[in-house]
Amino acid sequence: MIYSYVLICILSLIGGSLILWKAPRVTRSDQSTQPNSLSIIIPARNEESNLPTLLKSLTKQSLQPLEIIVVDDHSEDQTVTVAEQYGAKVVQLKEMKVDWIGKSAGCWAGANASKGDRLLFLDADCFLPHQTSLAKINQSFDAQKEKGILSIQPYHEIKRAYENLSVLFNIMVLAGMNRFSILGKKLKPAGAFGPSLLCSRDFYFDIGGHERVKESLMENIDLGKLVLEKDRPVSLLSGKDSLHFRMYPDGIRSLIQGWSKSFATASGSTHPVILIGTSLWMAGAFITFFALLYTLIQGSAGGIILTVIGYLLFYLLFLRMARLAGNFSPLVLFVYPVIFIFFVSIFIWSFIKTFLFKTVDWKGRKVEV
Repeated sequence: MIYSYVLICILSLIGGSLILWKAPRVTRSDQSTQPNSLSIIIPARNEESNLPTLLKSLTKQSLQPLEIIVVDDHSEDQTVTVAEQYGAKVVQLKEMKVDWIGKSAGCWAGANASKGDRLLFLDADCFLPHQTSLAKINQSFDAQKEKGILSIQPYHEIKRAYENLSVLFNIMVLAGMNRFSILGKKLKPAGAFGPSLLCSRDFYFDIGGHERVKESLMENIDLGKLVLEKDRPVSLLSGKDSLHFRMYPDGIRSLIQGWSKSFATASGSTHPVILIGTSLWMAGAFITFFALLYTLIQGSAGGIILTVIGYLLFYLLFLRMARLAGNFSPLVLFVYPVIFIFFVSIFIWSFIKTFLFKTVDWKGRKVEV
């Protein structure tokens, strides 16, 4: 039994290391920034609490965009008022010639109302942590010669204890895109990250933009796939020090609703190698926890020492992976079995909502999937 446990631990730790090995960040390029104009497009529905942080961070950037467009999707709060207070151009989705609603509709309407050579789509809960953040993002796109798209997964900033329940989802978002594994660029990207996307205006409209993915619940993943079909690059980076966000600050209910909205759907784009590694890692984490409980009940000193070591190894690996995704609490992460149980519960609920009920709840709407 001891040998079997040790083997399981080794395979599981290898699996965890495989799926999320590193998270390359946005860095300054040696190339000079090419002359261009940048339109920032923010699709928004009931975002009065998130918009001030994002818009305030944009006003402090060393590189100022040509325009900031907030596309209001029938908000029932003060989204429009807040956007106007910070000088953003407000586009009402209901006044545009768009025959669908939701985030993809907001992105499409904003793109059509924009004037910039480059389009940067940002979720309303994002913000830029430093004055040079936007310049660095823009320069990273220069480095890829404006080809394809650049998509950044924001670094998650935590302020309240319950927000740590998002940690495993954030890890899976990074791992599920395939490019952050130990295999790196040997695996094709699963698509683009949801919170941000930067591309040239001409390329966006050439591929049909968000109109091509208007039926998708994971619009940027499918838009990234369209880019790959055109044999253009999809560059994926971590947003630490360049693009951050704070997810679901309104309470645990919004956190559960947000992650259950689409997580089961997103898993379908992950490479089989990453899925195998993920399964090994998660199975090992549960086995290690239950093995520790078993040895504590049995009172075997040798077994307790061995399973405590196994638990600590899993914790240290979990902590390393979590710190690639956000500033999650080491203390909360130490009780990782609770977080894993929460993750599995939400994943199962997301699967039921997506594939059995075929509807999800988001921003006061029933969304068909």
